[in-house]
Amino acid sequence: MITSQVLPAEVLQVISDLVVQEALNVRVGRQLVPVEKVPPGTQVYKYRKFTGFSEVAEIPEGAEFPLEGIKFEDATIEIKKIGKAFKVTREENLANKIVPIANLAKDAARVVALKEDEVILNTLLKEAGETVKASASWSTGNPYNDVNDAIAEVEENYLYRPDVVVLHPDKVADLRRIDPDVRRPYMELVQSLGVKVVGTPQMPADKAIVLDTRNAGLLVIAEDISIEGPAYEQKSQSYLVNVFERFGVGVVRPSAVCVITGI
Repeated sequence: MITSQVLPAEVLQVISDLVVQEALNVRVGRQLVPVEKVPPGTQVYKYRKFTGFSEVAEIPEGAEFPLEGIKFEDATIEIKKIGKAFKVTREENLANKIVPIANLAKDAARVVALKEDEVILNTLLKEAGETVKASASWSTGNPYNDVNDAIAEVEENYLYRPDVVVLHPDKVADLRRIDPDVRRPYMELVQSLGVKVVGTPQMPADKAIVLDTRNAGLLVIAEDISIEGPAYEQKSQSYLVNVFERFGVGVVRPSAVCVITGI
């Protein structure tokens, strides 16, 4: 008897839905930068990176407006592909083992989503326009003062409004310490500055990012997270499923980002 091995449509739909939902559950990077979707064939995205203002002068009646008032430099974002593959065995399919298959899909989506976060955070860290050194390690020092200093650095630049501080989970734990003077958790004190605390293991444990999420960066998506396949591999009697996405990240206004070091 000749057989043709194809995963049922309902199984494929379950895998696709789980991949999308797990990515939504895991990602934090998309809270930090605006998202722009571009055609799938895009390989390079061109944009202008803001570098400052020149002085604004009065314009006499009938005179031309000066073109040099806003300073930009041309920049590009390279669209790259990231992905993870997993296999569903023939026996898993025949036994209708939806839970093991679902876990494989979720694990693949998780690592792809975390990689996207890593790329976003590394780009913000590398291209940040401002830097503040912590007064001491946050395990013993005062995080409130350091975050306040970073916010001030960003606010001095064209009235950007920092609304998020990004930390490694170890440093989020440090914010749960109680300030000995006011007897309140540092978490409450930091949040009273008007910033949301976001924790992710993709952040270095010795740094924090304070930024204006509306102005700092840009995430360009050519193909959002999805699945490809399955392709049946006869020699192992398995179905190969790819989880992937294509995207790029850039910093549009470096002065809207401040990195705190030595925390």
